[in-house]
Amino acid sequence: MDAPVHFFGPLRCLECGASHPVAEGVADLVVDPAASGPLQRGMEQRWVARSYERYMRPVLQRALTRQPLDGDSEFLLYRSLLGTPAAPVLDVGCGTGLLARRLAREPDMAPVAAMDLSRAMLEEGVAQAREAGVGVDFLRAEAPYLPFQDGTLGAVLMSDALPFVADLSRMLLEVHRVLRPGGRWVASTYAPPKAPRALLHRGVGLHPRGEAELRREAAAAGFVRFERVSLPPLLVVKAEKGSAETPR
Repeated sequence: MDAPVHFFGPLRCLECGASHPVAEGVADLVVDPAASGPLQRGMEQRWVARSYERYMRPVLQRALTRQPLDGDSEFLLYRSLLGTPAAPVLDVGCGTGLLARRLAREPDMAPVAAMDLSRAMLEEGVAQAREAGVGVDFLRAEAPYLPFQDGTLGAVLMSDALPFVADLSRMLLEVHRVLRPGGRWVASTYAPPKAPRALLHRGVGLHPRGEAELRREAAAAGFVRFERVSLPPLLVVKAEKGSAETPR
């Protein structure tokens, strides 16, 4: 049996020749980051990353959804909607990788990758994963673009990340592209508030959506079997990438 081959140094794209650094356990695939809102900029602060799971995330969830699920209920909901992925799972907007770590502990779970734009969050995520002794691959990349080949993922999870995405159509097209047939997209958001709060949310870089818009955009991207769990104002959705024969 041949010995495994280990590669060191930066990642290199075989098609374009671009080189991407790997440091502190994080593959950095961001080339030219777009301007971010105040909330996203706050996520780059190291003190925010260190306190994110215990303090900042619960506070943010309560501010946006009023009555957030407890940690175990939240995980069980996402886990049930993800099903049994037959290929790697990508956690988009992973923060410090709280859900990614729990997924990686699941028996017979496919490999788990976690993606975020915040370097501070990812570095904290690497430290937490090492301390927990679980294997999660962390990469820095900017949604809506997903740095994976067509049809390679079994599921894409976007817990709390969807409101940070301005271009929903592009995001869903990318998710559909990287999923295998039968692969699932699971995401959460919250119902758009009424004015003047809506202007405040937009001002800090948040883009909440309702069920009708999500259902319409998911169908336009090619998804089938759209389902939702409504816990107003929290909205959790699931859709699948169908085969060529699957009717929408």
